[in-house]
Amino acid sequence: MVAGVYGFPVAVAVAQPALPADALRLTSSEIVAAFSDVRDQGEVQDGSGGVAENHWFADGRFRSEWRSAAGTGIVTGRWRAAGDMRCIIIGSGLPEREGAEVCTPIYRLGDRYISVNPSGTVHGLHTLSPMETVR
Repeated sequence: MVAGVYGFPVAVAVAQPALPADALRLTSSEIVAAFSDVRDQGEVQDGSGGVAENHWFADGRFRSEWRSAAGTGIVTGRWRAAGDMRCIIIGSGLPEREGAEVCTPIYRLGDRYISVNPSGTVHGLHTLSPMETVR
């Protein structure tokens, strides 16, 4: 197992999914507008796959509950948009990653969003919906 882009454990994959050519990269302001106070159902496309339910709060907090063949976990931290990328800092749940900021672009394809690894390969597909009360 290795740590994926957000630190979630994943198995090393043979082939990495490529970003669709017609995906549109979001600007910082579009990232903030899309990811403020939303529930995000994520489908991991690389490594051992898996799913995550993420809550992105407008005040800069996030919470992710994930599960895959590698296990389950809860990760919390802070997020922001800078340089047309979404940046996260893990606060808890992945001790080896806590305090390190990782910034990656976000793309939109239709009504779904795509997160990518620093290498440009697809990490996850995300479907956003209004946030239910989770504070």
